[in-house]
Amino acid sequence: MVRWRKVSTIIRREYLSRVQTKAFWISTAVVPLIMFAFAILPSLLMMRAGGSYTVAVVTADDALWEQFDKAVAERAARPSGADANVKIVGGESASASQLVIALRRVQPAADAEAQRLELKRQLAAKQLSGALILPATAVADGKAEYLSTNVSAIRLMALLERAVDAAVVHLRLTGAGVSPDQVKALTARADMKPVRVGEDLSESKEGAFEKSFILSYVLSFTLYMTMMFYGYYVMRGVLEEKSSRIVEVIVANVRPMELMLGKIFGVGAVGLTQYAIWVLVAMNLAVPGLLGIAALEGSTALVSPTLLVFFVVFFVLGYFVFASFYAAVGAAFNTEEEAQQMQTVVSLVMAMSLMFMFPVLANPDSTLSVVLSLIPLFSPVLFFVRMTVQMPPLWQTALCLALLVGFIFLVARFAAAVYRIGILMYGKRPTVAEMVRWARS
Repeated sequence: MVRWRKVSTIIRREYLSRVQTKAFWISTAVVPLIMFAFAILPSLLMMRAGGSYTVAVVTADDALWEQFDKAVAERAARPSGADANVKIVGGESASASQLVIALRRVQPAADAEAQRLELKRQLAAKQLSGALILPATAVADGKAEYLSTNVSAIRLMALLERAVDAAVVHLRLTGAGVSPDQVKALTARADMKPVRVGEDLSESKEGAFEKSFILSYVLSFTLYMTMMFYGYYVMRGVLEEKSSRIVEVIVANVRPMELMLGKIFGVGAVGLTQYAIWVLVAMNLAVPGLLGIAALEGSTALVSPTLLVFFVVFFVLGYFVFASFYAAVGAAFNTEEEAQQMQTVVSLVMAMSLMFMFPVLANPDSTLSVVLSLIPLFSPVLFFVRMTVQMPPLWQTALCLALLVGFIFLVARFAAAVYRIGILMYGKRPTVAEMVRWARS
């Protein structure tokens, strides 16, 4: 029988000992910024990475060279889109986000292998950034080669590929008797803008894709990181008390089950306090510009109250699942080094939800997405991901919550059994089989 008065005392101690520290308030302010940086900045920096590049274009076809050069120049002149902030110049340095390309035409030599070797030498000596080889058959079969010591310059390679494609298509059409003006009209780009339809049938046009993706990714990543962080916090607390033998004094007054519940609820309350602060800030910032997106006239709030509620709900449920596992790991081992291997297993299971996030984002209503999001170990992140894209049917939401609650009950019973025996065991590192035996007993 759990004595809840004792549990409440432990909860209060665990809560106040953490909330009253400077570290708590500093992390409350800094953690969202760090999570945003980890979740968004790498992709933004990669897409906006600039630099100066000198590219040799090896082709004997004057028409192909002319069309390719023209296609690159046209893309550099576009004010927006994937080819924005590109300049075709020679010798100028680029800003941090500006892509500066200098094209140098090279006639094919009689000895193709010797010329290829010379190009590779220039690439190795950094005299060239890349060498684009357009053979005589490029217009017919559309095949070209790009040599470089750096094949991760995504913006540069994508621009060159699109320009080659445009030049080849132009020459094929003109070769078939289509006039240049008709080619321009026929190959003009289509401009498709995504429009997100809300639950109230409202439409959001501007930045719909960016808003939806960034919102889904940032919130889901935050959910994952905070569940892992506070679960790990529980394990650290158990290990510290066990290694210092304080736990022996504590369990003389409270039962191991009461101590475990007090720790889980106390640390969870700390997490909820931080969430409450973040939610209040988010509700005040839920205007155009939230999450780093530029303000747009007529835009609506990015984070709906329903989504914020489920954000907290899935944190609480997911936290109880993984905090119970972490509590059992902390009780079973004597030091953090000993617990590292088992902790890694728990962390990898959690990380699998991030691995499955992108197929779920791409098609939230597919059979794979629905099944994965209903697995309790993945539900806190993946079902919430589906909610950020498109609200699932009510029956799926109810089933997900029911499965999670039932799974929490099973995990808590397992963790309590391991905790009861492991909290007072010293010296011997238990195996997984032994932990299972503890749970059965």
